[in-house]
Amino acid sequence: MTEQKQEEQLIVNPHNKISKQVTIEDTERILEIAKKMHTFCNEPTGIFKQIIALAHSQVENKNPLRFFVTTAGEIIVNPEIKKHTRHFVKSVEGCASFPENQGIAVDRYNKCEVDYYVLDWEGTLSELKEESLGGLRAKMFQHEIDHLNGKCIF
Repeated sequence: MTEQKQEEQLIVNPHNKISKQVTIEDTERILEIAKKMHTFCNEPTGIFKQIIALAHSQVENKNPLRFFVTTAGEIIVNPEIKKHTRHFVKSVEGCASFPENQGIAVDRYNKCEVDYYVLDWEGTLSELKEESLGGLRAKMFQHEIDHLNGKCIF
């Protein structure tokens, strides 16, 4: 089996399971899979040259944890939207769970405030971070949080 085929098998079939909050006991498990997820983000997948982020629920359907990995190598843990604008903007998005599908327009908040933790690659969990997001980063967080909440855009 080629390396590309092995990487394609990282993604599981879409499901509607809500991801479990991460605890400190989960960090070793997260680090094991996060490396594979990060590598996958930076490889061509279907029609996409790379993926901006990948939620754990996209690679685990039995016991998904509430985290996602970004192309930049961030491991975002227990993200939560705390506030958002009242109005939506159309965001054309694709999804690694459907690598051959063209992007579709979905409603997203243009700005939002989120709370989350960052797990570094040595296994240390940060203090709670609060961030005001806009543009692409806001849309990325919303897309990945949708996955963590058992939702897909296709």
